[in-house]
Amino acid sequence: MAPAHSATSIGTFKQWGAYTSTDGGAKMCFVASQPTDKKYSKEISGRDPAFFMITTIPNKNIRNEASTIIGYPFADNSKVVVKIDGNGSFTMFTEKDSAWIENPAQEPELINAMRKGTRMEVQGTSRRGTITTDIYSLSGITAALEAIAKECP
Repeated sequence: MAPAHSATSIGTFKQWGAYTSTDGGAKMCFVASQPTDKKYSKEISGRDPAFFMITTIPNKNIRNEASTIIGYPFADNSKVVVKIDGNGSFTMFTEKDSAWIENPAQEPELINAMRKGTRMEVQGTSRRGTITTDIYSLSGITAALEAIAKECP
């Protein structure tokens, strides 16, 4: 379930996996999940696997950084919208096939909502104009985050 770079599993917690790896020699920990369902505004011809991740790199002062790898190139200057249980929304900026929270001050709020929630929707727009909605189960996210907090204090 981990994204393509080399990672070591430290546990699977329902729908979420917890992993360790290195980033430029610095230890990093992250949780990752893949969508349990996907919706498209029109037929698509192909798509790489999608992931939603939360990353911690203690040596770089990065804690619980939310990101997604969507599995296709985003439309230029497009935004990703994340909703938890249909409530509120968090905006992410895009670059190539990845996205990060636009306002880092909102990351704790997003993580807290994920811990309390059951379902997350991640909506993006491809370079071809297709709107995708990836649906993630939040079952196991709290335990996975606790595992990486112990591994990367």
